[in-house]
Amino acid sequence: MVLQLRKVSKYVNRLIKGKKGYEFPDYNLTGENSFFFGLLCGVRGAGKTNAMLRILEIEKDALLKGDTIVHWISPTHDTKVADFAERFPDNIKFHDELTIKSFNSIIDEIHEGIRVWKETRFIFDLFERYLHDETKIDEDELHILIESGILEDDTDIKEMIRTFNFHHPPRSTIVIDDSLGSPLISSSNSKQGKEFTRWAIRHRHDFTNLFILTQHFRGISKPLRTNTNMVLLFPSKDRGTTMSLFDEFSSLFAGKKENFIECLNMLDDEPVGSFLMIWYDRMKWLRLGFDREITFGERSSPHPS
Repeated sequence: MVLQLRKVSKYVNRLIKGKKGYEFPDYNLTGENSFFFGLLCGVRGAGKTNAMLRILEIEKDALLKGDTIVHWISPTHDTKVADFAERFPDNIKFHDELTIKSFNSIIDEIHEGIRVWKETRFIFDLFERYLHDETKIDEDELHILIESGILEDDTDIKEMIRTFNFHHPPRSTIVIDDSLGSPLISSSNSKQGKEFTRWAIRHRHDFTNLFILTQHFRGISKPLRTNTNMVLLFPSKDRGTTMSLFDEFSSLFAGKKENFIECLNMLDDEPVGSFLMIWYDRMKWLRLGFDREITFGERSSPHPS
């Protein structure tokens, strides 16, 4: 049976124009500016931490400069992470455990950074209006400029303008490692799990990337798994658990389980630290590592004897 289409209406779906948002630049890894919600899945020693650090290194201009902060949550202290963080002392913060209290404290800090950016941007816009025509600044607005200190003689306005990112608020990143026992990520029905899930689903509204490093893909609650746009899958002893990932991203494997199994077999033959990278957002693709794209051609039928 051949699929057929017949036009029955003049109405078509089209993009509804709205207020223009912030202009975030594209990431190097994905070629688009969508915020990461990534799961890095593999047994202990598979290379999850190294891959996470490599992501941060590749995207360091976006995630490890200026007022951007990476919040690394882990009850264990990996020396490789500590050594990496020494290169970016102002941009990486460590948190010892994933609890609702520690998580809310991080979110409050992210919100405060966004508030400060919006306030600073407002003052710059007000100052520009003041320079253009100070008679159009009312008394309250003038008071704001005075309180900000921007009108003081010793204020280096050029330096302030040079170092401020006018295009968008700071992009934050949360990395959760060795925290599978926390109900925030493993129990979507708990009060804490529901609160975390509500935030995770809308993480992009806080201009925040989210990465979860785990040994068990299905140990992460299903609402979180279904909202990820990136999975790094390392070799696993348990093919049964790994196979559940096929149901989540079957379209990238052309809907064929044998394609998924072929990828797992190929991954088993790769050096330690290798992984499948799944990206499912505006663009959709499958790679071996960060650099080799995987596609599936038509399988040739055996010739009749």
